[in-house]
Parts: sequence; structure tokens; C-alpha cells
Amino acid sequence: FLALFGIYNTITNGFSKSFVIAHLSVMFVGVGSWLFHMTLQYEMQLLDELPMIYAACVMVWHIFEIHPQKRYGILLPLFLVGYSAFVSYSYIIINNPVYHQICYGLVVGTIVIRSVYVCHKIPAAYQGYEQLWMSRLLWLGAGCFGGAFLVWNIDNQFCDILRGWRHTVGLPIGAISELHGWWHIGTSLGVYYFIVYCEWVHQAMSGKGPRYEIEWVGPLCYLRPAKGQLKTN
Repeated sequence: FLALFGIYNTITNGFSKSFVIAHLSVMFVGVGSWLFHMTLQYEMQLLDELPMIYAACVMVWHIFEIHPQKRYGILLPLFLVGYSAFVSYSYIIINNPVYHQICYGLVVGTIVIRSVYVCHKIPAAYQGYEQLWMSRLLWLGAGCFGGAFLVWNIDNQFCDILRGWRHTVGLPIGAISELHGWWHIGTSLGVYYFIVYCEWVHQAMSGKGPRYEIEWVGPLCYLRPAKGQLKTN
């Protein structure tokens, strides 16, 4: 749903079609994860885990190529495709989840560092309301990812205890302790906030087109052209 909602807003606002690819890459991860949890087969596990690398590489491209004139040319996408291929091949051979987590963590760490840097390089004309909300989106995304990572590890460490508690209290209360599900929700929201952040950054760096403001529908946000003077917070 998040991916479809994001695609709709990307097209509605006339943003670069590359952001449609970004949302589709997240959808690809979701489909792979669903197939794995439905079948628990090794092949489906790869379809769950490897698309995480691919989607993260798509985000790397978006946070590095933020200017209308592409500064890294064909070299950056070639490197990212090469990295994705290398990780895919080596992970099939090594078959160690820790290796996958390290490879994924390297990409996520790159995204975080670059995102913080970019947020401090927003043009002066956008350093009021827009930069404030860009920073908030980064914190929201990081918070969602961090919280999701925390509950995922709790689930790994205390799975038997949580399963026993679910059998004791039953549904629907027991569903709250399905922490792996909260991991998926948290990471999905975190990635979604990051894509919205990137869309806003790209618009600010272009210096063209309308100014945008953020709107919220529950935990979901989207950008829309500002009507009149921008909000102050």
C-alpha cells in the first residue's frame, strides 16, 4: 500500500519517474518477504533478503544524484549494479545471514551519512520550513528503522517467551507481540519517509517549479504544491 500511495503522489506532483522505480523496489522487497513467509523455502528467502540490497542501492543513487545535471554519470549506477551482483553471488555461496546484514548495513550507513550531509547543503531559499521538515523526515525515518531493528532483535532473543505469551492471552491482544511484523511496518515507514525526503531534496536542488509543503494522513505524509505562503512549522 505504501508503495502504491507513493507512486500515486509521485505521478500527481510530476516528480521524476525514477522515484516510481524507488517505490517499486520497496514493493519488490515486500512481495519477496510475503513469498518467503508463506512458503519458508530457501529460494523465497533469497527473494526476501537480496531485494533489500537492490532497493537500498536504488536509494543510494537517489541521495547522491540530487542535482538536475547528473554528477556521477554512468559510473555510480554501474558500481551499484556491480555491488548488487557481487553480494548476490557471494551470499548464495557463503549463505550466512550475518554476511547479508553487514552488506546491507554498509549501504544503509552510506545512505544515512550522505542524507545528513545533503540536508545541511539545502539552498538558502529553502532553509526555513522546507529544511526543517526534511530534517524531521530523516529523524522519523531513522527512528522507524532503529525501532524496527530493536524489536526484531528482541523477537530473535525472546521468541519462545513471546510465543508462549501469545498462546496464553490469545488474539487479538497476542498479535501485538508479533514483533517481526512490527519490524516490517517500521522499516516500510522508514523507507517511505526517506523517499519523500529525497523527492523534496531533488525539487529544492533544481530550484525550479513550485514550492512544496507536507501533509499528513495519520502516519503517512505526502508533498503538495504550497498554496500561498509556506507554513512556519
